[in-house]
Amino acid sequence: MRSSPQAAKPKVYVASSVGIDYFFFLANTIRHGGRDVQELFLITEDDYRRQARSSGLTKIWLRIRMYLLYPAYLLVQGLRCERSSIFVVSSNTFYAPWMVRALLGFRQIRVIHMLYDLFPDALEIAGKLDRRSLVSRAIGVVARHNQSSCDGTVYLGRFLRQHAETRWGPAPRSDCIDISTDMSLYDPSLPELPEEGTLIVHYGGQLGHLHDARSIIASVQAVCGSELADRVRFNFYVSGAQAELLKVSLAGYPVEIISTTPSSQWRKDIRNFHLGLVSLSPGGASVCLPSKTYAMMAGGMAILAIAPEWSDLGQLVSGLDAGWVINNSKHASEPDSADPNYLDAICAERPTAEIVAEFQQTLAAMLADRGALSRKRRNAFEGVREHFCVDRLSERWQRLITAVQEA
Repeated sequence: MRSSPQAAKPKVYVASSVGIDYFFFLANTIRHGGRDVQELFLITEDDYRRQARSSGLTKIWLRIRMYLLYPAYLLVQGLRCERSSIFVVSSNTFYAPWMVRALLGFRQIRVIHMLYDLFPDALEIAGKLDRRSLVSRAIGVVARHNQSSCDGTVYLGRFLRQHAETRWGPAPRSDCIDISTDMSLYDPSLPELPEEGTLIVHYGGQLGHLHDARSIIASVQAVCGSELADRVRFNFYVSGAQAELLKVSLAGYPVEIISTTPSSQWRKDIRNFHLGLVSLSPGGASVCLPSKTYAMMAGGMAILAIAPEWSDLGQLVSGLDAGWVINNSKHASEPDSADPNYLDAICAERPTAEIVAEFQQTLAAMLADRGALSRKRRNAFEGVREHFCVDRLSERWQRLITAVQEA
């Protein structure tokens, strides 16, 4: 049944426990399609990063805000809003999408689940939970309800959708809509960098349990001890669960490592860098996609991805011919979801020595053919603007919101 003209465009509430860059970009993307949008969040990005690094009562307070106060805040907003409003609820508080749909359905609230990270899979891959544990099974119940109960689900990529629906069941309606970045925040011209001299490789953002820190560390150590050492420079603007491991492991190496900087400063700095280094562990590739990849391409960097070739990250880089993908999965092709050992297969890792050797060979090839690097930098810069700009993303969001509204 179609909505009445008066309810043709209900207000859209975009909700996340933490207000970070891509959350606000998501709200602006939906707003770009003519929707009335309100952001709902409880914690600023700066507060989250500061408190996540702390311990004791400060960290406990952060968890209380994320998992108790934020859900309560959503319910209050849902009771106060107009009937038939639409809530786009992210998965960073994993039970929030189902909770809003279950408790506010009587007000005809429609819920679109924005699946940034998949739980319990992310906790299992990070080594925090055993797949067979009671806690993991309990969170799995929530995952199934998120999939089946919400009016729509948005995935960040094709493989991420396939994996989520293979393990936790299909969504009533869904789409794959890239997370991307706000192109208006970047210089519209591709930075001109010298084609001779030092190759500057940059890692920016989170280095969490879902990233392949082991391969990054071993690869950087190998390059710094090779004949490439004088021709390649690494710098890291890094935070996250494995940031300290990186700092300790690369102590004494000629590598620049600093904490993450404000986004505005980062966007200025990256105009001086040639290559953006990103990574996902094989298991991590089944639950997330680093948003920084789009930002690096928008800033004019080609991408060097240590990730499964079959992952959404690998396909993004290859599809745009925007860089190089070093496969860190044991499997060259996507594991068969019908295989009884599928969950083990997607986590199976390629030997680190092979990854390191390919990493060195790839950098050596870049230094020998700087024209290829320039071409991939341009492909990244132009491709992200052509295929993942706000106009295209907004069209996708409007189609899904309209389908949810009219269902």
